[in-house]
Amino acid sequence: MPAGSNRKRERQYEHIKESAQQRVYEEAKKKDVEGRSSMNKEQLRNAVGR
Repeated sequence: MPAGSNRKRERQYEHIKESAQQRVYEEAKKKDVEGRSSMNKEQLRNAVGR
């Protein structure tokens, strides 16, 4: 987080980041992408269609 940020903003940032990761995971799960743990981020994005 940038200098001057407060605890509330840090919590909001973490929440947004976790939500985005969860959304990508759920989209991959819908499309039956197997082996996500062995895929790098670029491969996962291509599989999900982003």
